[in-house]
Amino acid sequence: MIIVVTGPWALPRMEIARAVAGRLGGVEVVDGEQLGFALMEFRTGLPENFQEDPVWQALFTSLCVHTARHGSGCVLAPMNVHSSERLSLLRADIARRGETVHVVGLRAPREYCERLADTFSFFERDSADYHRVRNWQLARLGEYLEFVEHPRAPVDHWIDLLPDASSEWVVSPIAQAMTPLLAKR
Repeated sequence: MIIVVTGPWALPRMEIARAVAGRLGGVEVVDGEQLGFALMEFRTGLPENFQEDPVWQALFTSLCVHTARHGSGCVLAPMNVHSSERLSLLRADIARRGETVHVVGLRAPREYCERLADTFSFFERDSADYHRVRNWQLARLGEYLEFVEHPRAPVDHWIDLLPDASSEWVVSPIAQAMTPLLAKR
């Protein structure tokens, strides 16, 4: 079983996913973003958003399926996919390989997303990289807001983030959403 968690950019996804996995036990975490960063190092001509690259899509799918089959059987994949079409393709590809897929969506208002973009970064606040990433996130904020408002977004369970929700708070509703899914395995 593969559980994809998608939400606003700038949440510390892996920190949250590892905390959820630690709380539930028997869950392995994969990082599709690191696959994208690796592709950016070795391939030329990638789309601006590496998730649109078919090589990334195939690697992400393979990583999730392989980890589920050779690990505990349950994979948590925190990957912010804000395109219903792209997320549906990933779900279908994973399902074609015989794995069950569930998607948990984290929904947040514009102001919360803007604050996240301003406060969370891997880079020093005044560095060129900080501003490049922040500007990239803010330029795509409309894509995220459109995705979370779409009535047919391919998400099985939505979690509405409170305006002051910390990453520690986010762990609990994700774990609660996953608990019944894990019980069905």
